[in-house]
Amino acid sequence: MNAKAPEQIAKAAGRRYRGVSNETRKAERRLKLIEAGIKVFGSTGYHAATVKGLCQEAGLTERYFYESFSNAEALFTACYLHITDTLREKLQKVLLGMEDDNLEQATRTGLMVFFSQFKESPQAARILLVEVLTVNRHLEELSLKTLYSFVEMLETLAKPLIEQRKDGAVKGLDSTLLASGLVGSVLYMAARWSLDGCKKPVEDVVENAMLIFRGVGMLLTE
Repeated sequence: MNAKAPEQIAKAAGRRYRGVSNETRKAERRLKLIEAGIKVFGSTGYHAATVKGLCQEAGLTERYFYESFSNAEALFTACYLHITDTLREKLQKVLLGMEDDNLEQATRTGLMVFFSQFKESPQAARILLVEVLTVNRHLEELSLKTLYSFVEMLETLAKPLIEQRKDGAVKGLDSTLLASGLVGSVLYMAARWSLDGCKKPVEDVVENAMLIFRGVGMLLTE
């Protein structure tokens, strides 16, 4: 009975293995590499990372690395997109759940989501705010496109308020420029905070950011 146990276990494991499609296993390996990439790129930096080290962190052989990625830059790009897509999805949920008469609460919630993600993963913060600008021109351009996508999200909040300003009290208002300034201020605040090791509580960082948003909001709604 005991002699057959290992064989039985191996057969059972084999059935479970065959029960998962090749596509699913490949996707799982790809995700492992992305998670490992975030840890490595966000800790040692892009230029210090190696394919061997990335595979060791993921617990996979180099064969499986090249199954999904052509080189370290391709993996870095996937890591960057994974971080920004996750953040964008969270912020979109905030916008969808926003009440028209509670813009301040929606702004606060969005800022909490933004800063909390970096508090939970300083490596992600380094990739998004620092490392992406050190790789090459292609990644710099991708960073700008991503920034514009966040600007567009914030513009959906600012544009209706600007359109209400028909009295000419503030001339030359531009929703895109205004949203760009707000996003830029939050990004630089996050960069400074992450350089300090995200030591200050998230709530304090959000409160400082809210001062900027409140100032703009008061001007647009007075």
